[in-house]
Amino acid sequence: MTAPRTSPKTPKPSFGDPAEGLPGIPVGTLVRDRASGRLGTLRDVLVHRPADELPGPDARAGRRLAFLRPVGGGCEWTTDPDQVVRADAEGDGAP
Repeated sequence: MTAPRTSPKTPKPSFGDPAEGLPGIPVGTLVRDRASGRLGTLRDVLVHRPADELPGPDARAGRRLAFLRPVGGGCEWTTDPDQVVRADAEGDGAP
């Protein structure tokens, strides 16, 4: 039996699952974080829950986060997935 596919709004079942991008923006795409203005590469989109919060019916909903890596390497950062756009859509001249 295979695991069901997740939609962009459904959290991935575990961190070990393959990376998923955003609708129309696959993992590895050069993107701009509109919240910070920084350019980076989309690495993954995950649902974050605090480590001290146990899952269950009374647990708060997790927060979706997009993980971005700076162009040329460096420390990844997170942002709201709604703030991520293709760099070429912003007129950056990126491929």
